[in-house]
Amino acid sequence: MIKHRFAFFASCPLGLENLLAQEIEHLGAKSVSLSRGGVTIDCYNEVAIKVLLHSRIASRVFRLLYTFEEIKNEKDLYLKASDIKWKSLLEKNDTFKIHTAFGALPKERDEFRNTNFTSLKLKDAIVDWFRHYEGSRPSVNKDLPDHAFLLRVEKSPSNYRAKIYHDLSGHALHERGYRVAQTPAPIKENLAAGILGLLNWIPEKEHFHDGMCGSGTFLIEAALIAGKISPSYLKAQRLQSAPNSLLWTFQNSPWFKKDKHLQENFKSEISLTLNGLEDKLNHLKNIQLISGGDKDEKVIGYAKDNLKKAKLDFINLDIQDAREIPISPDPTLYLFNPPYGERLESKEQEQLNDLYFEMGEHWKKTFTGSRVAMFSGNFEAIKKIHLRSKKIANLKNGPIDCQLKEYALY
Repeated sequence: MIKHRFAFFASCPLGLENLLAQEIEHLGAKSVSLSRGGVTIDCYNEVAIKVLLHSRIASRVFRLLYTFEEIKNEKDLYLKASDIKWKSLLEKNDTFKIHTAFGALPKERDEFRNTNFTSLKLKDAIVDWFRHYEGSRPSVNKDLPDHAFLLRVEKSPSNYRAKIYHDLSGHALHERGYRVAQTPAPIKENLAAGILGLLNWIPEKEHFHDGMCGSGTFLIEAALIAGKISPSYLKAQRLQSAPNSLLWTFQNSPWFKKDKHLQENFKSEISLTLNGLEDKLNHLKNIQLISGGDKDEKVIGYAKDNLKKAKLDFINLDIQDAREIPISPDPTLYLFNPPYGERLESKEQEQLNDLYFEMGEHWKKTFTGSRVAMFSGNFEAIKKIHLRSKKIANLKNGPIDCQLKEYALY
């Protein structure tokens, strides 16, 4: 059994790993390496907390606790996990849940065939340890637990390797707290921030216009980037007004609650997160860098509700058809995330084909001198845009394969 001290894993949407690594290095981590769907990090606890507070790209942050090399089966996992002093990770009156993920395992195998059963064996190890040493046991809560553990099982040279992680996040980090209204398929906040990063949007050089703004996610993320505002600023405000609020699960951990230095460092980070917030918001209001529109008045209402919650209700929104947007006098990045659907009838597909074609023709005539980008999962409709493009990235919006493209306009 290998016990880890300062090893972490930050997950993110596929395709954003490089951006996340750059972001975490900027936050102070000395050793960052890429993995599929995230980055592994060697850093002190203070840096991991900074990632939780300030990362725009991360989905969750996990602390790697233990690695078991060369385990044979679920029973072996149970026996090895029973040797862990679980009291250092949770208390007997706490609640917890376990999620198991399998890496690339052999198709023909007798062990580790069911993630639920594997989770159950780790759960048994935890509760049996507490029964034996503490006389009572923590309970399982699958909805809102005090602690969440991730068990990852991989192939080792001759048997299996198991890694146990502690989820420090609780709620996924893309849940910033500003979304009070949403369209049926909203884009996740960290994916929106990542798309702006992939497009290399630099607020000092370009304005930003979301031509199909939906519930306003791109607008809000763009404003937070432009204002250098932490994505956790709403949570930080809540914690400042109610200091006993538990907004991240690491706050429940005995290792955090016993470390006075770490608690003081966390309080300082909360203060830094809110430092100059009103000045930053006023600056954004004065420069009017960001705007958006949508042809659906009801959807505009959703965006306005979210902008108000985010304290960004000064961002201008217009009811407008994406095929009729006028050119801005300033260099602008125009972004479009049009409807694409998963299962369309042929007539609906034809309508989308027409929409995409007409948007492309409008861009060609109108947006010369600016940049236009498209994020869509309807590959047939994308082909109807008759402009030279460069593919920025293959990404996923939920389960849907999507492409991010930028179009050349002269």
